[in-house]
Amino acid sequence: METTETPQHCGGGIYNYFQGATINNLVINGNMTKSGDEHISNNGQTVDRSVRPELITKALRLCGSFIWGNAAYSIAFCVCRDAYKMGDNASLYERLMADNGIQIPAGTINTTMNRNPWMKYHIDRWEENGASDRALKLRDEFRRQIETLLLGNETPKQKCQK
Repeated sequence: METTETPQHCGGGIYNYFQGATINNLVINGNMTKSGDEHISNNGQTVDRSVRPELITKALRLCGSFIWGNAAYSIAFCVCRDAYKMGDNASLYERLMADNGIQIPAGTINTTMNRNPWMKYHIDRWEENGASDRALKLRDEFRRQIETLLLGNETPKQKCQK
């Protein structure tokens, strides 16, 4: 007689069914979403990984010396899109920034991305696709500032380092 082992459903739930795999994004019937917005830091504390417009504008202001013009705001948009799962809606991003005091002319993000094809790639692949040095510096500094703000390690006189 053949016996089969059934997946363990009680107590372990999805964790045991997938042998410990982590699910970062789960969509059920297209209308219920759970996003992986939390992360466990080195000291074991849960850190909120979502970026809100207020946090983005604060990080952008801290990186003011790296911003060469309106097109530079596209770098921050791509970081938010790729590293923080904010979404790929450039016009919404422009409106959110305007609501928080950073005026980006309508269409700037999309125009910049069309003129710089490397921006369509994930931010970790920009070097191999021809991104400029100033774009890479802003990407790295903006990301560093976001991480610092997410962890709550901001000091009153925090400034970007060139």
